[in-house]
Amino acid sequence: MQGDDGSLRTEGTVAGTREQQMVEMLKELRIESDGVQAVVLISSDAMPLASDMPNGMEEELLSATASALIASGERVARELLMGIIDQVYLRGDAGDLVVVKVNDDALLACTVDHNAKMGMTLLEVNRCAHKLAETI
Repeated sequence: MQGDDGSLRTEGTVAGTREQQMVEMLKELRIESDGVQAVVLISSDAMPLASDMPNGMEEELLSATASALIASGERVARELLMGIIDQVYLRGDAGDLVVVKVNDDALLACTVDHNAKMGMTLLEVNRCAHKLAETI
């Protein structure tokens, strides 16, 4: 397969590069946003596409949980005639979970420490989601 510049590329190289870009965006979010502990990009079938997570945290568990949370939120919004939701925010006594729609086929989920400034964190998470939407 030829790229736009005439160079030869394989599908694996293109996909690998795109996956690397997504992982770099997630790492950047985690590093630059105070309090973001774990980040995972999730497919529409609840599978992790890319992540930046600390040791001991399971990306599959976070992916499945975040996907179920957004699905429940969508059902509630539909039943209460609230329209389409873009994000769900869950506050627990030991931390928070933010799930944002990247596009119709992907979600971005972040666990956040209570010490984070949530307004700034949400701004950064949404910026990352927009960048990911352009990459996917």
